[in-house]
Amino acid sequence: MVLTSPLFAWSLLASVACAHFTLDYPLTRGFDEDKEPQFCGGFDTASNPRQPAPLNGASIWINSHHPIATVDAFLSTKPDPKTWDDFNSTTNGTSSIMMASDFFQVADGVSCWNIDFSALPYNLTNGSQITLQIQYNGGDNPLYQCTDLVLLANYTIPSNYTCSKDAAAEFTKTRSSGPSATSQAGTASSGKASGASQIAASGGMFALAVAALAITL
Repeated sequence: MVLTSPLFAWSLLASVACAHFTLDYPLTRGFDEDKEPQFCGGFDTASNPRQPAPLNGASIWINSHHPIATVDAFLSTKPDPKTWDDFNSTTNGTSSIMMASDFFQVADGVSCWNIDFSALPYNLTNGSQITLQIQYNGGDNPLYQCTDLVLLANYTIPSNYTCSKDAAAEFTKTRSSGPSATSQAGTASSGKASGASQIAASGGMFALAVAALAITL
């Protein structure tokens, strides 16, 4: 029988319970770990002034505190979005969420990806004001952070925030090629829909930790 120390068991429980993420660039509206499961991370008032961002080739940086997580991004053109309805667009009577970037996966630590806002089908131009909402699911509950931007055609991001290793592009490339592409795509899709696979994994870790504590106590 392999025995697990109480310290390891408590650490495992803590890692399952306390996973979160931060939106580091552009700057988030505000951060409160306890409020991250709420719309815009619990900060539902648009920032004024808005941060400038390139209309073409904006970089987004997050810090993930979970071994693996699914990330996607939505946008709103409303001046002060308050609900998910404000992140919807209606075309031919059909309402749909306005995607800024499709789902992809990140590991623990700092990750970045690029968004070409001019290429999105939302008629964004120089001077457009948007709110970007990042959704992060590490397997427990979706977490959210928002940032309010004004898109500028000639704006250049600081050199230290240039994203040369695009996590979204790398994930898309990986899942579309190689023998494991199908399983990777399936994992990501389930994470975006409900986080079911990650929840199961987290549940398994939680059960392992509880069992370990039972053995040691």
